[in-house]
Amino acid sequence: MKKNHIILIISIVLFMISLVLPAVFTQKGSEMYGLACFLLGWTDLSGDGTSWLANPILLFSWVFLLVKQPKIAAILGLLSVAVALYYFSETEITVDEAGHKYPITSYGPGYYLWIISCATMFIGSLILLKSKPKNAVSQVN
Repeated sequence: MKKNHIILIISIVLFMISLVLPAVFTQKGSEMYGLACFLLGWTDLSGDGTSWLANPILLFSWVFLLVKQPKIAAILGLLSVAVALYYFSETEITVDEAGHKYPITSYGPGYYLWIISCATMFIGSLILLKSKPKNAVSQVN
């Protein structure tokens, strides 16, 4: 199996696992799972939900790695990590379709796996760039 496919599979599997784990804990004592955050995050893009944009950025990173563009995948991977980490600055989360928000008290394993999935794309793409054979210029003696 090719290195880019291994990196892609690891990142996607980590992302999928992050969806089934608690990602955010709220002041009301409830927890939001990764899937709920994924499905509701886009509804708050004008407010605290801007870090949800790490998801489409990560998707594009996967696509560019799949089409053997590790440089673009690395840039998008780094951007997805930065945008996902921005979520630490947010204080509230939308908890239902009606738009109710609760203060965030802590983050769960789903959130950290989401970041690791993004970081896997960035680091994996960098590894691919480093291991890429350079075009050797033959010298005539």
